[in-house]
Amino acid sequence: MGRKHYTVLVFSQQAARVKKFIFSPLTLKVGAAALILLFIFSGYLFYDYISHQKKTFDLKEIRNELSFQQAEIQSFLEKITLLEEQLTRLKLVEEQVKNGLKEVQELKKEKKVKKVPPPPRLPGKTPKRSESSKPKHYSSPLRGKEVSILEKERPESVSRLHLDLLELSKEVFQREQNLKELKESLHAQKSVLLSIPSLWPVIGRITSAFGETRFSPSSGGTRPHQGIDIAAPTGTPIVAPADGVVIIAGREAQYGHLVSIDHGHGYTTRYGHLKDIRVKPGDRVHAGQILGTVGTSGNTTGPHLHYEVRIHGRPVNPFPYLTQTL
Repeated sequence: MGRKHYTVLVFSQQAARVKKFIFSPLTLKVGAAALILLFIFSGYLFYDYISHQKKTFDLKEIRNELSFQQAEIQSFLEKITLLEEQLTRLKLVEEQVKNGLKEVQELKKEKKVKKVPPPPRLPGKTPKRSESSKPKHYSSPLRGKEVSILEKERPESVSRLHLDLLELSKEVFQREQNLKELKESLHAQKSVLLSIPSLWPVIGRITSAFGETRFSPSSGGTRPHQGIDIAAPTGTPIVAPADGVVIIAGREAQYGHLVSIDHGHGYTTRYGHLKDIRVKPGDRVHAGQILGTVGTSGNTTGPHLHYEVRIHGRPVNPFPYLTQTL
């Protein structure tokens, strides 16, 4: 018997003819096998495509996660860097406060002052409450919006760490501001202490006390003594009792050669009957600096220094202020 063959007829309506294809069983088997292989290969290609798409999506997710983590790390680094800068400033301010406190304590010891007196105020005026006495609230340089980059996607532990860094930054910032206020307060105390005329302008015997009744040649009557007289040999150096600025340096009828210094905070001092003057108006002088020498200029009966302390122009007894000598 001959082998079986399979005939396939293809009819074409347009050409009105029939095409005949004759296939052997082997050919059909090979074709079928080829179709199966093609189907399998197509399935494999489709599976590979789907797998590739999934891997691409996973890679994007990994890249996004990596980008997020890098942003988180950068955020942490920025906050830590800022915190380190705050701590550096805090250490500097603490050192300044420490030095300021030491200076104030030394000045109090030198001037024999147990407590820093408040700056003298004008008579009849009540001191206004300073702004520094009011409670202040400060905000940290780290803003709340900086706490998160992708807050909704951030794990709770990471968010907690960010919040902890923010709270720590706020505490450091608040402490820095408090120390700055303390530093300003110490600076003000130091300024007041430096203004107190506590140094003896000349060493000698007090021959006339504050408030004693004195005859005034200019008025022809008597008036209370507005300072103290300190007897000393002619030419004895007269020194400034505290830092200040010279406001008068010249001759005056009653005082003779007169020097007056503004020490700040309402304190002024006067030095009368000088032999010579070694400063001029506008000069900034320091405690212990020579202003002139003892003499007999003006209305006087012998060499001595007429010394006055005034607070806002009102004479006060100089003796309680004299606590230091060179």
